[in-house]
Amino acid sequence: MQLWTCFDREFIERTLNQIIELKSEITIWQTINGNEREKLKARLVKIEQDDVFLELGAGETTQFSASDPLFIYSTYQDVLFKRDRFKKDGRIISFKFPHEIKLKDKRKVIRLPYRYQDSKVIAFHTPHPTDPNQAPIRMSSIMVDITTEGLSFVLPEREGHRLPLGTEIFITRLTDQILPNEHLAKILYIVSYKSRRPGGDQNTGLIRIGAKFLEPLDSISYKSIASLVTKKQTRMKGLNVSTFNGLSHEEQERILRKIAEENFILSNNLRDKIEQIDRLRYLTTSMKQQFLMDVNKDLLAVALRLSSKELIYDLLAEVTDTMREEFLYKLDQPKSASAVHKAQEDICKFITEKERAGEIVLDPTAFEQYV
Repeated sequence: MQLWTCFDREFIERTLNQIIELKSEITIWQTINGNEREKLKARLVKIEQDDVFLELGAGETTQFSASDPLFIYSTYQDVLFKRDRFKKDGRIISFKFPHEIKLKDKRKVIRLPYRYQDSKVIAFHTPHPTDPNQAPIRMSSIMVDITTEGLSFVLPEREGHRLPLGTEIFITRLTDQILPNEHLAKILYIVSYKSRRPGGDQNTGLIRIGAKFLEPLDSISYKSIASLVTKKQTRMKGLNVSTFNGLSHEEQERILRKIAEENFILSNNLRDKIEQIDRLRYLTTSMKQQFLMDVNKDLLAVALRLSSKELIYDLLAEVTDTMREEFLYKLDQPKSASAVHKAQEDICKFITEKERAGEIVLDPTAFEQYV
């Protein structure tokens, strides 16, 4: 589960009050030496000035250690936070108001954030709002975050009137690169920009503008001082069909974790084979055509049940409508995890034989291009 961290006092207080109003059950526990102790049910009951109070559920008792952190979790918005110090008085536990909480990230595409030291730039122009005969408005700004679907950036509040909601912007520069072709985006939201740092000045005099790319980027390469490893994000591609056509990364992780609860080794083997088969996206068009003619399509359909939408898209984007429909019909049939793994092994063996014979070359460096 991906989490994002919130330091906004008003938002945190509003969220905790909603949990109290809904009388939503919460779970509390401690972790000592890396091991979780007993989990107990409780309810948040009130917030008084800078103190929060919760009450243990009926029949719940605890020997919680006052020297170890207390973790609090609510299913409402998947809120999680911890308190290093707390007091216990009978069934009531109290602690200081949390200035940091974590919430489940419900975005389909994870945002990649930049820090102010990164100084990643976006440059763009937009037609004059009232007179199309005048020169377009040209602006540049510092980016806050980016995905293959869109981005956000900051501007001084005094310039906000120049970019109302719905404005289309033509991006000419993104991160450290000048784009070979302008990329079109549309402004979807404008909010006050607040400091991310706990206790930071919230009156920055800036606004944050969010824009969605009208055509998603194929891929992006992300580098920030916040991350020592360069991250790469690839466009989520899918076929416009009503049948099953692959999984998102989040869906893959959810299924593999569920399988791991019953059979950890099988889950790991499935993951390894998914990565091996995913190399098929590097087939050239001619190799892809020949591969699809030679492979056992029934077997391939089973082997791809846990594969990504991007791979399904890459394999089927250029085939005939008839072949695509026939294959997607086969892919739509649910299979057990063990059956998928057996098919994966057979397909991986087939791929290896094709590579050894020189009939296919799976070279990622020949086809990847990052913005």
